[in-house]
Amino acid sequence: MLSFFNRNKAAQLPPALPYLDSVFYPLLWQQHLFQSAPHFLQHLIDNLSVEPADLAISNGNQYPVSSLAGYQKQFSQLLLQQPLYQEWINFTVFGRYIQRSFSVFYQQTEDVFNAEMPEILKYELMRHTQRLPKGQVLLVGGKLPLSVRSEKLLMTTLNPFKAMVDALSAATPVNSPYVINIITTNSDKVKAFAVKHNKYTSDGGRNEVMILDFNHLILTKEDTYKNNAQSERSYLIRHYMIG
Repeated sequence: MLSFFNRNKAAQLPPALPYLDSVFYPLLWQQHLFQSAPHFLQHLIDNLSVEPADLAISNGNQYPVSSLAGYQKQFSQLLLQQPLYQEWINFTVFGRYIQRSFSVFYQQTEDVFNAEMPEILKYELMRHTQRLPKGQVLLVGGKLPLSVRSEKLLMTTLNPFKAMVDALSAATPVNSPYVINIITTNSDKVKAFAVKHNKYTSDGGRNEVMILDFNHLILTKEDTYKNNAQSERSYLIRHYMIG
């Protein structure tokens, strides 16, 4: 396999992204003030409702499961109004089409003809990475893939509603908890790029950040939460440090 990526380990450091959380939070959302993404996520878990949308909305602050996609888009619009987030997504022309193509090639195991394609694509993507700021919080819904630490690849989101949608849709055994991962950078060595979406596509509210390289990913604690409206399932929040 070609070794473009390995040959460029000593290349000049990519530029650093501005610290988005420092200006996006505290966030005022539906008359509530949230100090951080974990704070917002906790509120979302506490108020998630399995009731039909019309009944849940009449109750005040609840978020019906059937309406999560709409809330996801609303949250995405807030991000798009933030100039620093515009800096994140306008740094590169790469959208989800290149990320999806890369993921497909990287996971293939039997196509010998395309054996070099994952490394070529990763090399090209790495040329467009930036370094995440220390303290930035990213979210992942569902269990992290076992290959994350070996491949140094991870698709994350800045949108708590997207993380919740992914957690609820992940295939898990009955009565096992829904898993949401909170990943906080503790160095400025994490290389990533924010996926730029076409606003006319269904992907527009994902607010994804693709991590392409890091030195460590450490689980620091786990918290279990119970939502009384969903008594059959609990939520497992896993906190990680990445650097």
